Amino acid sequence: MKPIKPILYLLAALLFVSCEVEFSPNAKWKNVPVIYCVLDQDDDTTWARVQRCYLSEDNIYSYGLNSDSINYPQGSIEVYMMAYENGVLKDSIPFIYTLRNRQEGNFAGGAQPIYYCVTRTGSSRRLRDNYQYVLIVRSTADGHIIASSEPVSLIRQTDATLITRPSITVTTNNDTIGGFGFYDVNPTTNKRNACIIKWNLLDNARLYQPFVRFYYQEEGVTRYVDLLCPTSRTTSVTYTRDNFLEDLKNKLQSDTLPKRYLKRVDLYLTCCSEELNVYLSTASQMGGLDQDHEVYNNINGGVGIFASRRTHLYKRMPSDTSLNSDNGLLYYLLNLGVGIY
Repeated sequence: MKPIKPILYLLAALLFVSCEVEFSPNAKWKNVPVIYCVLDQDDDTTWARVQRCYLSEDNIYSYGLNSDSINYPQGSIEVYMMAYENGVLKDSIPFIYTLRNRQEGNFAGGAQPIYYCVTRTGSSRRLRDNYQYVLIVRSTADGHIIASSEPVSLIRQTDATLITRPSITVTTNNDTIGGFGFYDVNPTTNKRNACIIKWNLLDNARLYQPFVRFYYQEEGVTRYVDLLCPTSRTTSVTYTRDNFLEDLKNKLQSDTLPKRYLKRVDLYLTCCSEELNVYLSTASQMGGLDQDHEVYNNINGGVGIFASRRTHLYKRMPSDTSLNSDNGLLYYLLNLGVGIY
């Protein structure tokens, strides 16, 4: 039993000593960048927001409102993209530092640094859908790479026909446009019951959301409202007639000015890659800054998202101008009292 006593005394001594040691729950500060960048090969400019994490022993919200806490000083980092094809480097695209105003919120507002590069000039596109892209942030002081993204592929349209329904082509005012209205016609009653949109799959696209852009004139100025359709992981969505009309009514009744009906709508198809889909899904469940939560991240050495999307895919088509009570869109709009004539 004797050998045990010294050990017990030693443990007791250590317990009493440890009570007098002060320690900080904050770890040693590390240079961790926060990166947000989404590629769209149809955009003329690609933007990247690069800031840094910060440590706070006081109120974390007050630190976030301080630009010096979240922003890298100008010239301290460089941001660029590397383009690869089958593992072979094909292009290096530098980003340029500039300032853009940001609205006030949980983080610093006013003029904030952001990085950009020109990726399209007219019909000439620098982003190519057969390349993979890696975003890199490097310190200018020692050339050390602070963070880099996982490789990201662009969303590619492989079929010349994007939207497959509506599919009828008509000519109005010497302008050839596809589709007849945007209602599915019931072959029994000849009534248009819903807006059914179908399209071909795009490579690397994970989540789709079409929307209908409805045009009208107000005091001689052409305007439009956008009506979002349901999201889909497949190749079709249905926007019911009643929902469409109710949404359109709510959009157009925001003011009482007279509006002139135009015989045209555009069907837009927006989509995003799997990286952006997962990020949006997890980010939508986030709480406050003081709450723990998991968010998708594909930045090595940092946090954030580097992904791709398409937002400029569309098909122009006519809209119904008939006053027929069975299938004329103009008839419904007049009866809804939205001020269309």
